[in-house]
Amino acid sequence: MSGRVLIERRTRIFLGCEGESEQGYGKILQEFAEDEGLHVHLVIRNLQPAGNPLALATKAVSLSCKETQKAPLAGKAILFDADGLGGSRESRERGRKALKVLEQGGFIAVLQRPDYEGLLLRHFAGHGRDDPPPGKSMSKLKALWPAYHKNMSAADLRQQLSLEHVIRAAEVTTELRSLLQIIGLVPDET
Repeated sequence: MSGRVLIERRTRIFLGCEGESEQGYGKILQEFAEDEGLHVHLVIRNLQPAGNPLALATKAVSLSCKETQKAPLAGKAILFDADGLGGSRESRERGRKALKVLEQGGFIAVLQRPDYEGLLLRHFAGHGRDDPPPGKSMSKLKALWPAYHKNMSAADLRQQLSLEHVIRAAEVTTELRSLLQIIGLVPDET
């Protein structure tokens, strides 16, 4: 007997992030998984530059393929703003194509309505059904969380958000719930 310790490989899940804010959010999901003793590794990738959903989707699929070559992925998800899917006919068409690319790539598309701050707003008690129009979510969020600012680190996010907050938001955001199920933070109800 050689006395070697075998280290079990963690279940890998790809998480594409529209920007730094979403990266911080991904990192707190990783921390919550570790707190719960889950043997999971989120492969968090920033998909900058933000704005064009089709470019984000294409980059996410490409990066996840590269990650699959390293080791299998148990799931793939992307966090990006829903407000990039509307507007002009050209923007709506790009958004439709982006969602198709993600579906074909096996991704869970967590659409942040209308943006990241709108998703965060739904983490707070009594605000799960809030759906502010584009451009209004930041002011609504800052009314609840005055210290909030864009691109917060995971440590700063954890000062305000707990796993309970994330689960609350997942109760009204189906795709977020699906991501949490893959991670193991909520039970799979299928």
